[in-house]
Amino acid sequence: MTNCPVCNSKVDEKAKFCAECGVQLANAPSERAWIVAMQEKIRTARHNDNLFIAVAVVGILITVLVPYITHFVRYNNMDTVSWSLTAVGIVLFIGSALGIMNDNNNIKELIRQLGKGQEETEGDEDEDEKEDKG
Repeated sequence: MTNCPVCNSKVDEKAKFCAECGVQLANAPSERAWIVAMQEKIRTARHNDNLFIAVAVVGILITVLVPYITHFVRYNNMDTVSWSLTAVGIVLFIGSALGIMNDNNNIKELIRQLGKGQEETEGDEDEDEKEDKG
């Protein structure tokens, strides 16, 4: 098994095309195939943002609704379970915010690589590998 030069997925050594991105494996990847693969990575990263936003909304709802229901509807002080659920909501919101920030940084890096082009990006990766070994 080897790795695809464009999307880095595992491919059979005898395969002529990558099953993930469709690049021809016999020759170096074409510029168009590389651009399509980079666009797919960006699309995937943006899709993750939607998931993080949904989790953040759930976190906000838990954080706001649990104290409201326990304090104002039941006319009681908040008990341990209510405080725990509120803490879970806050953790969900903060975790989602951090995930969104991380994905945005990844998207910016992918867009930067896309702007630089395939040859320049591959040169940067070669330099990074040399630094890791050295």
